[in-house]
Amino acid sequence: MKKTRIFSAVLAVSMLFSLAVSANFSDMPENEKLALAINNAVSNGILSGYEDGTVRPDSNITRAEMASIITRACGALKEADISEFLDVAPDSWYYSAFSKAYAMGAFSGDDQKLMHPQNNITFQECFTILSQVFDLLPPYEVIRDDSYIFPENTVFTATNSRLYDVSVLNDYSDGADVADWAKVFVSGVVINGGWNGENGLLTPKAYITRGQFAIVMDDIIKNYIDTPGTYTEFPQGNTMIRCNDVILDQLKTDNDIFISDSVEQGGIVLNNISANRLVVRGCATPVDENGDPENENFGIAISGNFEAIRIIRPYISADLSGSVYNGLYTAKDTSIFLGTFGG
Repeated sequence: MKKTRIFSAVLAVSMLFSLAVSANFSDMPENEKLALAINNAVSNGILSGYEDGTVRPDSNITRAEMASIITRACGALKEADISEFLDVAPDSWYYSAFSKAYAMGAFSGDDQKLMHPQNNITFQECFTILSQVFDLLPPYEVIRDDSYIFPENTVFTATNSRLYDVSVLNDYSDGADVADWAKVFVSGVVINGGWNGENGLLTPKAYITRGQFAIVMDDIIKNYIDTPGTYTEFPQGNTMIRCNDVILDQLKTDNDIFISDSVEQGGIVLNNISANRLVVRGCATPVDENGDPENENFGIAISGNFEAIRIIRPYISADLSGSVYNGLYTAKDTSIFLGTFGG
């Protein structure tokens, strides 16, 4: 790791809050929560204003725009070959965004090899993307007994033998309108505080607006780290780290910490920290043209106490020997030096 600047806890926190500069748009809503969410989304590079000085909170979001938004949010740089998709032209403004979104697992297209870039995105489509990107899942248990009788308000996925509890959908009068393929993902976003609905409704098949999306993102991620240095505390709320040369030292939080796609192998150090969940998307080992790791170094060393550690992207090697955790998930093609369960 390159030499980093060292920040005191107070300075580190003030830097995080300083990101939330006031956005001045002619159509900023009067609703305080909505205005704050839009302001934060613009300040953190999630949304941007238009040349006419508006931010258009009531406008819908297309799938192409969503691909661009989610890749910016996570600082995704790696691109994948998406030439198989028939409706994403190489000279389109959104080609690179879809290429990155596909590489990070946010978009997969449909059975006809279409991405539908110009279609407005629905709540349930948006929540499916967010659930997978940020690992927002409802409670589940692993079922390996073929004779098990699945209770109501659950969804069983045979690929990983998981039985998900989606009963939270019953709290909304239109919960039954959520498509079967989206129930797990919508439930995950709701349970993890990303959305409480509006007027008792989830409106899963309605199109989500820019303002509504800003609220969802603000509830999922409150703080963004874009400046190298040593951090000893975070403000309240979940935090995403989007740059290299970051050290978390003796930091304690009741919230989640996300390490984004933009963080490189060895780009972060976690020294005796305490957090609810640690969700690792970055720190992957570079691979060659055959998909084989180019080196044997750990991508990340994790020391501390966690409710859960979730390594959700491939080719991430992690040293967990200094960690205690109650739950651990690792994706395919990961290499883990285990720590201690429970504690």
